[in-house]
Amino acid sequence: MRTLSSEQKEQLTNHIAKKPIKYIGLYNELYDHYASTYEIGENDFENTLEALDQEFDYYKVKSINDNLVDKTRKSVNQIYVEEFKNFWRWPQIMTTLGILFLCYSFIEFLPMKIIVWYVFMPFLIFTSAILIYGGILTKRKKYGNKRFESAHLASAHHFLSLPVTLFNLTVFLPALFLEPYKPRIEFYENYPLIAFILMMIFFIAAYIGFKVFKSKIRVQYL
Repeated sequence: MRTLSSEQKEQLTNHIAKKPIKYIGLYNELYDHYASTYEIGENDFENTLEALDQEFDYYKVKSINDNLVDKTRKSVNQIYVEEFKNFWRWPQIMTTLGILFLCYSFIEFLPMKIIVWYVFMPFLIFTSAILIYGGILTKRKKYGNKRFESAHLASAHHFLSLPVTLFNLTVFLPALFLEPYKPRIEFYENYPLIAFILMMIFFIAAYIGFKVFKSKIRVQYL
């Protein structure tokens, strides 16, 4: 069986990078397909590229690329459903409810200034850091003159800011309902379930979100 020379590998790298591909997974699969077709085939390198280009023309590659995120997000959603089911297994649910109770008491009785500077601001910074970090991670390796993104990280990153947003909303929810001069405890006395439910959603979303972020998703593109 033939193998690609260094010059052919570089030529193929630049050749695939010129196609309307956005994500690294599709690039790798298309590169492997071109390389393996040449190695097991009988045509010379140039004829192999020409034949495969007719099969994977501009419109077909663009269509595959456009559908890639949808396929990946479906896989991410499936993992979310499975992890959500596992989240309620015994005895983890008891630990979670205990943490929720402590957090609920923590937010209710701390002075607003402490919450602003030691809870809200760190989480605000954390939210921004997630967006920046996720954006950097989605930009993967550079081949030819193009830097490709990771469809999996882009899909998982879509969910990462949800837990922090819910936490910030839980902390500052009283400010949306009460005048500044009224004590915050009035809100929790009148609407205790709202904050508690939001906290529960926060912990569930955070736990599942980071598990999905670390997971390895393999989508068949071709």
